[in-house]
Amino acid sequence: MSLNEILEAIPKLSFVERQQLVRRAIEADEGPTPEEEALLEMRLKNFRPEPQNGIPAESLKEVVMQRLQP
Repeated sequence: MSLNEILEAIPKLSFVERQQLVRRAIEADEGPTPEEEALLEMRLKNFRPEPQNGIPAESLKEVVMQRLQP
């Protein structure tokens, strides 16, 4: 889904859905919570010794984009 498609879909959302979208955008803008930061640090610690076990960014992007499609 492209950014333009997302922007076109926003007016079709219910009031509650738009409120949730705004809340999530604000939360994303605030950065990670201490719990999220700890989880990220733990995952990085586990990843560094064996980086070949990670998922390439392009592969991850493809999976996410497929899940977002209706």
